[in-house]
Amino acid sequence: MAEFGPSKYSGFPSVSSEPDRERRAPSGPTPLDFPAYKLPDATDDDPEASLRQVHDILASIRRPQDITLDKFKALNLKVETGLSASCIVRKDGPDFFPPLPWEDTSPNSSPLTEDGSPILMENGNSYPPKERFDVLKEELLLENDDAFREVARLPPREGRQRVRVTHARKFWTGLERMAQYWDTSLDNYFERPATPNQAAEGESGDRMQTDNEPSPCKTQQNPETQMDIDHPLNAAAPENNVPSERDGEPELVAMYTGRRIGAGHEMPEDIREETIRALTEMAAWPFGCQVALPMLPPRLSLRTLLFPVRQTFAAARSPKDRQLARSGVMEGPVFSAQCRPETCFRAPGDVPGTGFGEVCDLLREVGGMLLAAQERARQGMTEVRPGEGKWWTATPRWGGAPNDAVGDSGNFTNGEEKPVSENGSSRKRSKYEHPFLASRRPGSSKKLSNSEKWKIVQPGPGLWDKRMRYIQIGKGPDNPFDDVSS
Repeated sequence: MAEFGPSKYSGFPSVSSEPDRERRAPSGPTPLDFPAYKLPDATDDDPEASLRQVHDILASIRRPQDITLDKFKALNLKVETGLSASCIVRKDGPDFFPPLPWEDTSPNSSPLTEDGSPILMENGNSYPPKERFDVLKEELLLENDDAFREVARLPPREGRQRVRVTHARKFWTGLERMAQYWDTSLDNYFERPATPNQAAEGESGDRMQTDNEPSPCKTQQNPETQMDIDHPLNAAAPENNVPSERDGEPELVAMYTGRRIGAGHEMPEDIREETIRALTEMAAWPFGCQVALPMLPPRLSLRTLLFPVRQTFAAARSPKDRQLARSGVMEGPVFSAQCRPETCFRAPGDVPGTGFGEVCDLLREVGGMLLAAQERARQGMTEVRPGEGKWWTATPRWGGAPNDAVGDSGNFTNGEEKPVSENGSSRKRSKYEHPFLASRRPGSSKKLSNSEKWKIVQPGPGLWDKRMRYIQIGKGPDNPFDDVSS
């Protein structure tokens, strides 16, 4: 499905925005379930020795069945649940992490130090004002039904006022689309007698004059005239068209009223991704950050191993230099996110924390955190491309053998150049003889073939994002560890 937005779907009211309308019953709801992580107990062993095992552990994973809980022992992980936001975000000092404007009880709208000077962010910009936070807070606390009808361009219900949705519009649009698969609060399954009239099954009740009924003027002109193909009113109809009555009881059909049009596991992945992305953009934009999709396939680099990692998007800060910001350069990353479509994590008989889906989900989560930490740790470093400085990326291959014919030994002449045929060269006209082509660079219009690309001796493609300036934003100068959010 295409990317959602107010400009694309504003003219088409959503089906779930009118939950009182009868329609065919969707499939049953998907139970809401989350993985339970149960890791081995953390030990006080030498961390350096255990980190050296990470490469071998990741290299041994060749299929999902190879992922077991024993492979997490070297990482020495510990999972804590039920923590508050103040415990997740560390505060090393009042000057390093000041109270936000909406948390400060002083009359000033921006945080101040003890001497009265304003506290700025790491890049020198001021914090967003309290009014900006209040607007976002009010829009997020709207009633779901009021916000859904607003983004779907539907009038408010009787007795309700129209709400205003501006900054959080993309988020509410995505949440309304998610409600079409997950919101079971208004589910109402019932049965009613089947009728040939399809208007009550989701179609509009107002039909045009030409819809499946004769014109009144034609009916009055020939009231008794019927064509041979017309069936009498009491004629038996096929079972697929008119419901049959058995023992005086009409056939019943399952109907539904509510928001859903399908089950949760049937929801397209782009709906989840765009909703989470809209929520992140709404929170990151006031701080000068924006959300970007990965330009290269996310891969965790360990020695010669490139371990694929799932990363939906990442949030990074825009540089203060406007020229760099316009060219797409960003600083960070500050935040990385994964949107996973799995809804079932364990078999019916599995103990929570030991299911196959839970173990795989834990590896995805850990892989995303390791990738974010690796990218942030590149601050002040220079990229070394694969094979850079090695002889096989600087010396012509195969001991100086001619490379004009790959794999065709019959064309080799023991290092001697091929004689140029005078007849052949005289028939071909040089492209530099034309005055309009003389200014072109040699080979600028020629696309390299696969064999010509193979002859180029150079290091492999880089693994770093060219538009990213890797900076550990938010890390204390004296803190030996980096807090990673994933």
